[in-house]
Amino acid sequence: KSAGTTPQERESFARQLSAGYVDAFRHLHPDAMGHYSYWSQRAGNREPNKGLRLDYFICSKGLMMEKNDGNGSDNSGVCVVRDSYMVPDELGSDHCPIVLEIEIKK
Repeated sequence: KSAGTTPQERESFARQLSAGYVDAFRHLHPDAMGHYSYWSQRAGNREPNKGLRLDYFICSKGLMMEKNDGNGSDNSGVCVVRDSYMVPDELGSDHCPIVLEIEIKK
């Protein structure tokens, strides 16, 4: 069994998404492949990029949209998510940092 791939973990993650939350990276990069945040050091999987995406930013849908986005949503809040990505070249762990860029409106 690998972390993040058990039926219980997948079901729990699906419940979060069905409750109205959004996986920021997947929302912004729906066709992205080969972007991982974890590689087994024991198996030497980092160099051939055989990994898993175990680290996520789960956001409310309102953070992903601009005000009056045409879908009836009105994000009149003070921030909006601009990007989410991994930093795979940062070494020192079996996980790499993940980034959520948020624009804070004035």
